[in-house]
Amino acid sequence: MMEKTKIGVNAGKVWRILNEKGELSMFDLCRDLGLTFEDVVLAIGWLARENKIFLRKRDEMLFASIENIEFTFG
Repeated sequence: MMEKTKIGVNAGKVWRILNEKGELSMFDLCRDLGLTFEDVVLAIGWLARENKIFLRKRDEMLFASIENIEFTFG
C-alpha cells in the first residue's frame, strides 16, 4: 500500500508538469516524470478529488490537463 504522503508528492509533480507543458497523455506523464503507471493514476485520482484536473479520452488514450481544453476559447 502506498503512503498518502507519497501520493500527495506525486500529485504535486503531475500538477506542475501539466501547468508547464499543458495537456499530456498518461504515457507521457509516466515517461516525463519517471513514475510508474500506478503512481500517476493515484496522483491523478488525488487531483481529481480536489477538482484540480480534467481528463478526456481521445483515440483510446487518456489525457490529463489542469484546464478544461474542450471548452477553452481564444
